[in-house]
Parts: sequence; structure tokens; C-alpha cells
Amino acid sequence: MSVNSLLLSLDEMGDHDLGKISHSEDGHWVLGDDSHFPIQIDPLLNIDEILIYGTFVKTSGEPIYTPILTSMMLENMVGTTLDGYGICPGPVTFSIYSKISIFAMTPEQMIELIAGMRQLIDYIRISTAVSGDYVDLPDRHENDTLLPPGMVH
Repeated sequence: MSVNSLLLSLDEMGDHDLGKISHSEDGHWVLGDDSHFPIQIDPLLNIDEILIYGTFVKTSGEPIYTPILTSMMLENMVGTTLDGYGICPGPVTFSIYSKISIFAMTPEQMIELIAGMRQLIDYIRISTAVSGDYVDLPDRHENDTLLPPGMVH
């Protein structure tokens, strides 16, 4: 199923509680509104995969609607892969992303995926606001045992 047909079928379902579904001419999708944190979806060309992500301002928790690659270039940041998910902690923004295959995905599975991504982002936004440390990654010692060899930077 294509990204367009999958998200259009979600929009037709109407009872998904994902918020407003918006689509731009360049293939970029946004799911969310004032009461739902916006989750963004960009199809990856020539393959049945999407990049699903959310980006927010560290100090306020406000969402950013800019595509993730634009945010990464503007802030000169690098994504860190965490086996299926990734994080991009920049000086001003924080993004969480995932590359997902939609080859056999159903609308119900897409609803669960978006809801899960939104919960993860909301958790990080709340913990950032409560802790006040803006989720900057600490410097890691070269022999950090939590990460596999070669993953420490």
C-alpha cells in the first residue's frame, strides 16, 4: 500500500484520534492539531518506507513543522540510531524519528505507530520540562558499556 493511499484511508476512517491529517504537494504529511502533537511523515522515494518523526523546541516544548532534514542541516546535528528509532538532539531542537516499512501495513497498524511515536515524544517533552536540562547528551567515556563497540562517540 502506498503512503498516500494508507494515509487517505486513515482520513476516511475518521475515528482514529490522530488529529487533523494534512498533506503538502511535496509528499510531506502532518498528523496533529492544537490538542495532538504533530507527527510528520515523509515518504522515502522508490521504496515502501517512510520516515516518521516529531520535532520540538527544547526550551518550550513547542512543535516545529519543518522537515527533519532541514532542521538537521540548520542546526548542524547528526542523528543517532537506536535500532529502529533515532534521536537528533540539537542546540535548539530535539527530534525523534523512525524509518518504517509500510509494504504490508494496515491503517490500524499506522494508527498504533503514530500514537506510539506521539507518546514517546510527549514523554521526552515532559521530562525535559521537568528536569530543565533540555536533554543534552552527556559526554560518554570511551569504554561506555551500555553501547556496543564502535557506537561510542
